[in-house]
Amino acid sequence: MAQTVVLRNFDFVSYTDKGRERAENEDYLAYFDTLNGHIFVVCDGMGGHAGGAIASEMAVEAVGAYFNEQYYKNPFSAVENAMLFANRKVYEAAKSNPALHNMGTTMVLAMIRDNRIYYGHIGDSRIYLYKKKALKLLTRDHSYVNQMVDENRISEKEALNHPLRNEITKAIGLFKDAEPEISNTAIIPYEGNILLLCTDGLNTMLEDKYIEQVLSSDKSLDDKAEELLNTALDFGGLDNISLQLIRFHNVHADYLPDKKFRLKNKFLHLSKSKKIIPVLILAVLFTGFLFFYTGKEKNKELEPQVHILISRKYIPGYKSQVVIYPYRIKNHEKITDIAERFNLDTNYIKSLNPNLGQLKAGKHLKVPIQDIYTIRENEDLNTICIKYDISLEKLMRANDFCSLQVPVGKELIIPLTGKE
Repeated sequence: MAQTVVLRNFDFVSYTDKGRERAENEDYLAYFDTLNGHIFVVCDGMGGHAGGAIASEMAVEAVGAYFNEQYYKNPFSAVENAMLFANRKVYEAAKSNPALHNMGTTMVLAMIRDNRIYYGHIGDSRIYLYKKKALKLLTRDHSYVNQMVDENRISEKEALNHPLRNEITKAIGLFKDAEPEISNTAIIPYEGNILLLCTDGLNTMLEDKYIEQVLSSDKSLDDKAEELLNTALDFGGLDNISLQLIRFHNVHADYLPDKKFRLKNKFLHLSKSKKIIPVLILAVLFTGFLFFYTGKEKNKELEPQVHILISRKYIPGYKSQVVIYPYRIKNHEKITDIAERFNLDTNYIKSLNPNLGQLKAGKHLKVPIQDIYTIRENEDLNTICIKYDISLEKLMRANDFCSLQVPVGKELIIPLTGKE
């Protein structure tokens, strides 16, 4: 049984099963924590005998090796080149061994870097995004049936049960030059969003509406994945089944469309009333008051946090000057977590925030740091560590990084090194 893995900004679970009809499992999937971020990849092999299983495993491991080789500044190019690298590995292996002739694999790949999702695919494995209580398919199958749909030869409804629906037009390893499809924009995940990567053994057995229903349930992430897998098996399990679920937390708060809808309905109902004019006048006056008052309070609170330097007498035992940084509290974060992140004693944080009370996600907390530094050309984290005489571990912890290199122009928080 799979077990959910919990990381700082997301948790995930992976499942794979050979299904009811297949003798072997030719799917292969993996997660890699790399120099370039967090990598998820799912492959569905093909080729007969052991070829399909070899192709899928080889492709997945090639992706992991590529992303760990060095840091790539352009995430879109990195995703594409990783898939092309995997294609060369599988193609050359098939070409050198007659027993593996025509082996290949589909692939879906997602890279999470700086709380953004970059992805690519080839073949008919899929990536879905569950967001705002709705499931959205991010990829489009590279299949003969979808090609006919694009050419208006058959309808979307006819494509669902077409006898050639499993015939794909693109794959890793079949040709010297592959043509993966790469997203042209990054996805910014919100609180509670779920990313699903799967082979066609799942989505051919389950309708999208059912997948949406399972992901919207209150069950744990592991239970959701297990239900999807078991239901696909109950409905026939005609192919190997593989899936990964990635659920995001400690990220941007998603808005609730139902509240927005209710507010809109109330306004429309009010607009039919004769009382609308005085209500609108009061609303304008009240909005103006709020704008003036909250703007004044906001400036009062945040401006000193960014610009004012405080002396040793406020932070005893530390260097003479520190920057007061407005740290945005994350979900379920405790003051001890923040103190550890910034190499501080909790008492120092409390002294800067006398009206602290209960920590709430999204609010700002004053924390002392050394500096805010902008990365320049040919600099990495080791360079910054030497410059500020700080350990790599402390710098990475303060900025929540897993890579030794970061993009040019990125702002880094430089935490305090400790007492003198």
